[in-house]
Amino acid sequence: MYDCATNFYEFGCRIVFNNNDDFHIHLLGQGSGYGILVGVGALFAGGMILTTKLLQKYLHENANSTETFSVANRSVGTFLSASAVYSSWSWATEFLWVSTMVYNYGIQASYYYGAGLAVQIAVMSCIGIHAKKKAPKAHTSLEIVELRYGKVNHLLYLFLALANNLLSCSSMILGASGAISIIAGNLHIVASTMLIPFGVLLYTIVGGLKATFLTDFVHTLILLTVLCYLNTAVLTSDQIGGLDGLYDLLINFDNSGARYVEGNYNGSIMTGKSQGALFFGLILTCGNFGLTVLDSSFWQKTFSASPKAMVPAYLLAAFLIFSNVWPLGTIIGGASIVLEKTKSFPTYPRALTTFEIDSGFVLPYVLKAVVGNGGVGALLLIIYLAVTSTVSAQMVSVSSILSFDIYKKYIHPSAQNKSMIRVSHYGCVIFGIGCAAFSVMLHYVGVNMTWYGYFYPMIICPGVIPLIFTITWDRQTALAAAVSPIVGLIFGITVWLTTAKHYYGEVTIVSTGGQLPALFGSLTALLLPGITSIILSFTIKPHKFDWSVLQEADLLVKEEDEDSSETATAIESLSNEKNSDIKSDDVVVTEQDQEKQQPVIAGPEPLSPKELNFYIKLATGAAVFILLVTWVLWPLPLYREWIFSRSYFKGYVTVGLIWLYSTLILIGLGPFITGRHSMAKVARGVYNDYIKRK
Repeated sequence: MYDCATNFYEFGCRIVFNNNDDFHIHLLGQGSGYGILVGVGALFAGGMILTTKLLQKYLHENANSTETFSVANRSVGTFLSASAVYSSWSWATEFLWVSTMVYNYGIQASYYYGAGLAVQIAVMSCIGIHAKKKAPKAHTSLEIVELRYGKVNHLLYLFLALANNLLSCSSMILGASGAISIIAGNLHIVASTMLIPFGVLLYTIVGGLKATFLTDFVHTLILLTVLCYLNTAVLTSDQIGGLDGLYDLLINFDNSGARYVEGNYNGSIMTGKSQGALFFGLILTCGNFGLTVLDSSFWQKTFSASPKAMVPAYLLAAFLIFSNVWPLGTIIGGASIVLEKTKSFPTYPRALTTFEIDSGFVLPYVLKAVVGNGGVGALLLIIYLAVTSTVSAQMVSVSSILSFDIYKKYIHPSAQNKSMIRVSHYGCVIFGIGCAAFSVMLHYVGVNMTWYGYFYPMIICPGVIPLIFTITWDRQTALAAAVSPIVGLIFGITVWLTTAKHYYGEVTIVSTGGQLPALFGSLTALLLPGITSIILSFTIKPHKFDWSVLQEADLLVKEEDEDSSETATAIESLSNEKNSDIKSDDVVVTEQDQEKQQPVIAGPEPLSPKELNFYIKLATGAAVFILLVTWVLWPLPLYREWIFSRSYFKGYVTVGLIWLYSTLILIGLGPFITGRHSMAKVARGVYNDYIKRK
């Protein structure tokens, strides 16, 4: 039989599950898919809309204010910010892809996936605190670019940022919709793709970034709870038999010679010397720098966090993000290798096809074999929650770019609150529908999760280092900032294509999806712009930028008369309360200037220069430390001719599970504790207004 799955890249054919009994896999019924996509989506939308209204009524958070919609009044606390960052970095493709990479390259791939997630968040903490110090009134990274370099650079980085938003969001939808369609009784992939943004649009438009933060927190709590359940259930199942059972199964599989992994020591799946896993980790790390630094949603979360909360929140998320993929890849990815040829596996008696592997179907198949329908249903839920969390953040990011960097900058410079909010709402709708449609197009041209993940670093990485320099280095010139990303983009794609030609003899979808072309292209796209920028900045009209230009810029949006009066009324009511304000780790509201036509920004006092410098040193040191630990001190001693011992493997899995359960406590439950005063105030208000009266 002709294996369409193996050759679908080259010849354009696709598997039609319903018309080919060999590939007809039933996991759950279509009703489960529609129940999640429509039912859970509507439930979250309704819940977040209600929450937004309650916050507006009892905590006086005006969701119709541009400052609230875009940057949540810059007053979000440590644990809620950490939860939001963690949720935004918990991509649906993480869970699918890490299982795929462990299946392909062995257990060490689970480590390299975690290493590819952590350092970027630490770097964003450093970028964010620099932005707090140098551009305290900014809403997007592009505002900083325009103030420092002018219109040409602003338009260039506007293109890079929007391209990043589109590619990152569509890659998430592409992987998630494919998994949802196969899990939910072969639900049509177009239906799953178009329904994903459905509920997200409603609560994002109503609540803006604060609604995204609150939804992220709920998503993260559910996601971590389900991950704890799935990992524990698989590990302790009869098929696996605990830590010793999993080790024995993997070692026996190794010794049987059933598979030889090219590039691994002795072809073993149980070695730290895995060339494929290392290359994958490097490609992932490069791409993830683009997905954070070029993604305005991560900048917005730094602007939204209170000054004292931002660095601790990001470092907490960076430290804990390993728990998403470390135990999951090791336990469930490892289980996929040893269970594939057992009768409980959904594809039995055939092996997994290339299409199924590259599309991320390894994870749901293992859960079906071990945990049953309950495990697959839980996976369906967390995939949906993960993808909607990211889509929501991307919607707010793009809507803020459209309103601040296009509408206010080039169309209506004197725009005030109402028109800005209107444009933001339009931006959410346009991006949500447009990104889903783009994902459908990717599906029909034969692009899958793995190829797309190897491709987009070439597009989104060239602007990373120049943008970091924009807020951290006063010597970068406008010319260097403009030329270096273009150089990186051109040479990154050139290296990618020529390397594919060199190693595979042709330039096709298959050859460009190889690891070495993707690795060399990604490294070129990421690093060459930094070198180019430094050379140009020191050789052509060098000068030193005055940061006060950013600090003194008036970027706040003016309020209309009626908005000002509403806000003044809210502040007056607050002043009549005890201590004249509301304080908690996550919500801080103080009296502000109530003069007409002036923006009112609720939030904590800014940090002193001494405090800012302390946090800059802390963030910089932490980023360097995390980089050294994750890419030098831990993995390099394992990259030798050695097979994991029983004690090492058991310790590795045990620490991963401890990490996961600790993350559930800190990220999943922390916001409940720090936000208890705000929740109590809302609860008292609801009780007095609606329950007590009855």
